[in-house]
Amino acid sequence: MRRMCLIYLLFAAILMTASCQRRPFSDASSAVNLKLRINTKVVHEEDIKLPDLMCVQLCDINTGDVVYTDYVPPIGGYIYPEPGHYDFLVYNINTESTVLKNEANFNTVEAYTNPVSAFIKSQLSQFLAKRAEIRKQMAAQKEEKQNKSSEKPADDSKAPEEEVIVNEPDHLFVGRSKDVVIPAFAVDEDTEIVIEMDAATVVETWLIEAVNIEGLQWVSSVSALITGMVESNFIGPGEKSEGAVTIYFEMSRTHNSLIGYYRTFGKHPLFSNDLTIGFNVTDTQGGEHHFIFDITDEYLDNPERHIIITDKIVIPEPITTGGGFAPTVDDWEEVKTDINL
Repeated sequence: MRRMCLIYLLFAAILMTASCQRRPFSDASSAVNLKLRINTKVVHEEDIKLPDLMCVQLCDINTGDVVYTDYVPPIGGYIYPEPGHYDFLVYNINTESTVLKNEANFNTVEAYTNPVSAFIKSQLSQFLAKRAEIRKQMAAQKEEKQNKSSEKPADDSKAPEEEVIVNEPDHLFVGRSKDVVIPAFAVDEDTEIVIEMDAATVVETWLIEAVNIEGLQWVSSVSALITGMVESNFIGPGEKSEGAVTIYFEMSRTHNSLIGYYRTFGKHPLFSNDLTIGFNVTDTQGGEHHFIFDITDEYLDNPERHIIITDKIVIPEPITTGGGFAPTVDDWEEVKTDINL
C-alpha cells in the first residue's frame, strides 16, 4: 500500500511538470513605438521648421544616469530598450548656438550658450565703457529713490563680479516623462508598446522696439545688450540655473523705428533691480552713439513678450570732414615748344 502511494505521488508530480510549460522571455529588448508631437508655435516667430533629429535618453529613475540612448526623426520612431522603469528625456540636436553639457544624467544635462567672440567684444569696447558708466549712475539714482521711499532694495547679491556676455540661444525642443514602464514580453508575443510625448522649446523669444527716433536716416547698424537673463536651463527637471548673463543681439531699422528680436532662457528672478537694454548705434559715417534704458517694469506681467521703448533717441547728422586725396581735372592749355633737330 505504501508502495502504491509513492507511485501515485510520483505520477502526479510528472503530470504537474508536464502541465507547467516554461515560456522564455526576451532578454534583449522590447519594441517601443515613440510618437512625438513637437510644438513649433513660438511667440514672435513663424514658420519654425521641425528639427532634423531627436535624441532619446532613458534614465535610471533612482540615479538619473542614462542607460539607453537612441535617435529618431522629429515625429518619432521605434526604439528598443530593455524592459524596466525609466525617466524619458527627448531633445533635438545639431543646434547652432545652444550647447549641451553633462548629458550622462537626467538631472545634470544643461543647455547654455557660449560667450561672444573676442572680436565682437573688441568691437563693443567703447560701448561697454560708456554703458558701465551710465549703469553706475542709474543704479545710484535708483538707490537714492529707494532710500527716500523706504522701499526694500531688490536682492542682487548673486550678480557676477564680471559681466558675462553671451550669444542668444537657438530653440531647443524638449520632451520629458517620468517613471515610464517598459514591460517584458514573451518572444512569441506580437505586442507593440506605444508611448506618446509632447515637446516644446525651453527658449523664449522677445521683441524690442524703439519708436521715438530722431535722425533715423543716419542709422547704419545697431547692436544691443540686455542684462539679467538666465544663464542656462537644466532640461531634465526643467529648471533654470542660478547664473545670470547679458545677451548680445542685433537690431534693424524700419521706416519709423528700431526693432529687434532676441532669444533667452528667461529673465533671472534675482535681477529685477538691474534689467537694462543698451543700444550701440553706428551712424553712416562710422560714429557710435550709446543709449541705455531701464526696462524692469516693462518685463513684468508681459505675456506678449513685447517691450516698447518710448524714450527719445537722437542720432545727429554725421559730420563729414575733409582731407584725403581728391583728384581734379583743369581745362586744357595750349603749349608751344620748339624742338631742335
